[in-house]
Parts: sequence; structure tokens; C-alpha cells
Amino acid sequence: MDNVSNKLSQQIRKKALELKRLEGAICASLPLDCHDHFHVSAIRDRQLIVLTDSPVWQTRLRMYSHSMLEAVEQHTGIKLAQVKIRLSPPRRKPPTIEPVPRVLSAQSAQLIEQTAQCISDDALQSALLRLSRKAGQKNKKP
Repeated sequence: MDNVSNKLSQQIRKKALELKRLEGAICASLPLDCHDHFHVSAIRDRQLIVLTDSPVWQTRLRMYSHSMLEAVEQHTGIKLAQVKIRLSPPRRKPPTIEPVPRVLSAQSAQLIEQTAQCISDDALQSALLRLSRKAGQKNKKP
């Protein structure tokens, strides 16, 4: 069983390396901004299967399908009929951006307090006065 598992693992590794080299050849035929938005998935039934991360890139990559087919033919000698571009969720998570703490300046607090003095609605006036007292304190919410 170990021998079968080992052979299967080697075949998978070999196929992955082959697809990676093919992806590199296709990258060379595309503009730089396209490189991070596609991955070669397979060659099946004379079709190059390419995955992309958004409909916008799917449309853009379709414009370069002829270039991709030429690159595959030059790299492998295989003449393919067409490129199928499928959507796939992005491989990596977008970076999380920490909110910047906001600080109410003394000048803004003074303006809010002056505005509160001119308000006849008691609830709004008290809310504005509470807000004006927060001058110099860091607020965690954006």
C-alpha cells in the first residue's frame, strides 16, 4: 500500500510541477497585471482550463486566450482548441486593515459644545455635550 501511495504522490507532484511550468510560460505571454489573477488548472479534452478570481479578470483573460494557446503550443507542442476560464474564489485572504483610532481635537470639542448650547432638543443637546467631553480620548471605532 505504501508503494502505491508513494507512486501516486510522485505522479501528483509531477503533474503540479508540469502545470506550474505551463503557467510560467503563459505568464510570459500576458501583461504583468494579469499574472496574479489566474492559475492553470488542467488540460482536458484539447482545452486549457484556467481559474481566475473575479468576473472582471475572466473577461480580460478571454481577450488573451489566443496568446495563451500559442504559449501552450510553443511550450509543450500540444495544439489546443480553446481556453475555458472559470471563476474560483481567491486563494489568499485579503489583508485585514486595522481601523485607525480617532481622536476628537480640543477645537472640535469646543465647536460641538457651542453648537449644543444652541440646540433646543434636550436629548440632542445632551448627546452633543457628552461627545464634546471626549476631546483627547482615543475612539476605537472608525
